[in-house]
Amino acid sequence: MSLHLGRNLDPKAICAAVSHLQLGGNDAFVAGEFHGGECRIFKVSFKDHPSLSVRVGHPNQENQQGVIANVEMETRIFQTLEAKRFSWSPRYRGASLTFDNPIRYPFMVLDWAEGCPLKWDDNFPAKPVRDAILSQIAEIQLSLITCTLEHGSVTATNFFERRIRNQLKRVKDGKLPGLTEKDCLDQLALLPKVLGEDGSSKLFAMDHGDIKPVNIIMDNENHIKCLIDWGFAKMVPLVQAARLPCFLWTDDSAARVPSQAMLEDRKAYIDSLPRQISQAAFMKRWQGAKDVDFRTLYLESICSKGMLASMASIGWKLPYCDLIEGQLGLKENQAP
Repeated sequence: MSLHLGRNLDPKAICAAVSHLQLGGNDAFVAGEFHGGECRIFKVSFKDHPSLSVRVGHPNQENQQGVIANVEMETRIFQTLEAKRFSWSPRYRGASLTFDNPIRYPFMVLDWAEGCPLKWDDNFPAKPVRDAILSQIAEIQLSLITCTLEHGSVTATNFFERRIRNQLKRVKDGKLPGLTEKDCLDQLALLPKVLGEDGSSKLFAMDHGDIKPVNIIMDNENHIKCLIDWGFAKMVPLVQAARLPCFLWTDDSAARVPSQAMLEDRKAYIDSLPRQISQAAFMKRWQGAKDVDFRTLYLESICSKGMLASMASIGWKLPYCDLIEGQLGLKENQAP
């Protein structure tokens, strides 16, 4: 039986699974179901207890141990965030790391994030609310970096080079159709130029990996309550953790030019960061560089097959932004 056919996502099974972990309250019922990029999410409500979020991963080609390992990894992410006193993630409540449960699939339970996803486009919300929200997001990114910052065992260059070489091997093995060995070798050749002196850094921090409006939960007074969908979160070199959130760059195509509204949003975002904090200064240096689009899309191409194909298709030359070697563009924003 496939992993997909083995799951039981009936509402009664979802509620029974929560009860099996001795979580929640009385008279449980499924109040909503949502589809995230990495999982199905069920809102379980109770007569006498705050709602909970049950996350059940989408079935994939991995074996059972691989599925369990993914839930374990996400569990560690939330436990780390709580231990570091990060304030903008849902609280972890429990998990089942086995297929022997009412859902017949590993799952995780978090507090439900009450509120609504941020509504955002080039015209809405208007200033000054728009800039206030950008400032809050910048504060959250800075907080995430600051509270998870640590010295890793490898340099940024080693980290990214290993990823590129692993991708190259998969291309050689025919596992990544549409990509060529040349695409990966060209990518590898650009790595030292993109990282510059930061390639020797061993500083790592957690990257949410998908900060965009749908994952930003707001209250009725335009205050951010939390970030959701941490399925892509991981510890990465500081240069990656410090890059612009993905809704402030063109993540769908290397050829698409950022809108004027996006450029203005970037400026407001960067200007809101305090200069006196070293991690904020590092963020300013990378996010405010004149060639920030190239550097951002290059780093994205290391973890996204789609962006790698897009960058390779235009010869690693953006029509609106060239790579500037040496000083990351804005010299005055160099970190101390």
